[in-house]
Amino acid sequence: MRPKIIAGNWKMNLSEKEALALAIGLKEKSSSLPDDKKAVVFPSSIHLAAVSRILENSKIAVGAQNIYPAPLTAMTGETGPDQLSELGIKFALVGHSERRQFLAESSSFCNQKISYLAKNGFTAVYCVGETLAEREAGKTFEVLGKQIQEGLGSIQSDLFPRIWVAYEPVWAIGTGKVATPAQAQEAHAFLRKEISGLFQEGKTISDSIPILYGGSVKADNVKELLSQADIDGGLVGGASQKLDSFLALFK
Repeated sequence: MRPKIIAGNWKMNLSEKEALALAIGLKEKSSSLPDDKKAVVFPSSIHLAAVSRILENSKIAVGAQNIYPAPLTAMTGETGPDQLSELGIKFALVGHSERRQFLAESSSFCNQKISYLAKNGFTAVYCVGETLAEREAGKTFEVLGKQIQEGLGSIQSDLFPRIWVAYEPVWAIGTGKVATPAQAQEAHAFLRKEISGLFQEGKTISDSIPILYGGSVKADNVKELLSQADIDGGLVGGASQKLDSFLALFK
């Protein structure tokens, strides 16, 4: 059975004071979180060390919002997996829509990141999704299929236990709009089918890979979304950035 997961993307929204206060609050409340749920938070890189120390030995894991796929090297401004390992961090987002849209991060570069992370013991959370223009043009499945093929197509099958996928319709991120449960389920089922088609033994892989939904997930819609057959959790932005709304997602 696939786990149910709440992943909080704190983006670049929180000051140091806010991020540490949120981490402390989560640490204090973490013992009450259900044992059958997983929780991961993704702070800004500048807050990773402090947040990971606070949440050490709690039920909440910590991940990075971005990595560069290489060992320690001369790459100004980037964060390497070796550096994250020193902090006990073993999760990383890859290909979030904001990095695709504003920093021209391609699915082929995401492929390099995913492969490097998985080979080095990390869990990569690969983000895919279509824009409003692409959905209105009827290109949702074309876009998702291409992102899966380019992002995951050459990844070794034995690495997939270290890969999660997050479907985030770009038109629903931070807009207050949410894909209906039926729309989200349709996209998730398509993604699972596309992953299955990558390998001869693909159905076993696709049946086990967690696929999260990201796009204005809140306490008042998370239950219905997670009740869908192929939705295994939420990649949550705004609702993960305040203690009460984050905890409410588990209730």
